[in-house]
Amino acid sequence: MNKKFFTLLLIAALPLFGAMAYMRMPDEAVVDLLADGTNWLIFLLVVLIFISALRMFSYLNQLQDMILGQQAEEAGLSEEEIPSRVSWWSNFYAQMTDAVPVENEEQIMTDHEYDGIIELDNNLPPWWKAGFYLGIVFAVIYLMRYHVLQLEPLSAESYAIEMQEAEESIKEYLATAKDLVDENNVQYLTDAAALNNGAKLFAQNCAVCHAADGGGGVGPNLTDPYWKHGGSIVDVFTTIKYGVPTMGMIAWKDNLRPGELQEVASFVLSIQGETPANPKEAEGELYIPAGDELAAVE
Repeated sequence: MNKKFFTLLLIAALPLFGAMAYMRMPDEAVVDLLADGTNWLIFLLVVLIFISALRMFSYLNQLQDMILGQQAEEAGLSEEEIPSRVSWWSNFYAQMTDAVPVENEEQIMTDHEYDGIIELDNNLPPWWKAGFYLGIVFAVIYLMRYHVLQLEPLSAESYAIEMQEAEESIKEYLATAKDLVDENNVQYLTDAAALNNGAKLFAQNCAVCHAADGGGGVGPNLTDPYWKHGGSIVDVFTTIKYGVPTMGMIAWKDNLRPGELQEVASFVLSIQGETPANPKEAEGELYIPAGDELAAVE
């Protein structure tokens, strides 16, 4: 392989290595890279330098034409005798394609002919051969890395790992973002801290209508299995959040944060089955929860 091929191989390898480095970067690093205005300024500067280099080559070509014209004029050459200049792009294109000029096609003609069409024995373009050999090298490295040495997981395994990490990240985020709770994702809490806080909020805000032990007063008894507006965690949360204005219960969404609403709703469900001091008569309809409806969230 000649110098031209090695040059082209290097040119083809640089973007590949850059793409591989980009793929290996963590998502956070990619976001930071794109969000940093300095990187965009550097990119614009590189583009400007590239455009300036192209203009410089253009001016050098014009200067070369001028010099050739002056030399031809001094030598008394006719216009047909003036040597033609080959641009750097034309020279580069010729090297990359390695094509034989049309006027020299007789040199590469074969004895294969059909319907007046003669087959030519052109060389494969150097850029194609560079990509082909680079693909072989990449395939060997990929095979050794993923299938032989197993240094990295395959795509299916990588996807499963990423999904598991995403689920764990979501759980960690939701655990620290209690105020993102709404009626679409509220869950029944059973940890002592949440229930204790729910009990305090209940005593401060709800006991005046439902009694301190939930036995009922102006409001219904919360310890029996009968409910006016549903007895699931979603129903209780929604009732507390939006209230029941027609029955005098205010909407607590303006007084309590979503996480606190969830704690109060969980506390209300936790006193189901208890025996209050002065229980109010049952109101509403009997509600029997499904088997996994009260799945606890620690």
